Amino acid sequence: MKSAEDKQRLIAKFNEIQEEILKIGWNGIIEKYHPDMNCDDVDAVKTFKLYKSVYENMRKRMIVHC
Repeated sequence: MKSAEDKQRLIAKFNEIQEEILKIGWNGIIEKYHPDMNCDDVDAVKTFKLYKSVYENMRKRMIVHC
């Protein structure tokens, strides 16, 4: 089981990603984090999947409009 501190850190990261998506939009996220745009970043796939997961969650909750 994760500690309360770990959960708070994850929630903070989730909220930070949501704010960035709302600020620059999904196309901006693609330009900034997509693995094809960041060939030299070994964590690009992992980072992009995280952003995509948050974005899909936002769409389900109707925070962003399709």
